[in-house]
Amino acid sequence: MTREKFAEKIHWKTIIWLFGLGNVVAMLPQTYQIITTWNVEGLSLGMFVTYFVIQVAFSLEGFFSRNKMLMWCLGISSLISAVTIGLILFIRFYAG
Repeated sequence: MTREKFAEKIHWKTIIWLFGLGNVVAMLPQTYQIITTWNVEGLSLGMFVTYFVIQVAFSLEGFFSRNKMLMWCLGISSLISAVTIGLILFIRFYAG
């Protein structure tokens, strides 16, 4: 059996979309906690920026390779990361 047939048999496209959507919602609890508590103590801005850059890079890879899952899931994830970065900066420098 070829890997393509195996992927089709296990519904790989559905599985990978579910993981992609999981990536989208993975940071929402952190973002929600920041919004509700206004506490960013102990959060690493460098980690969030690094994560954002990686997400943008993979979203662009999805765009250039016409992989909708990468483009959409990592694009939305990078948007959530950007909001989280903005919240951290705002709270640390303006509201803190």
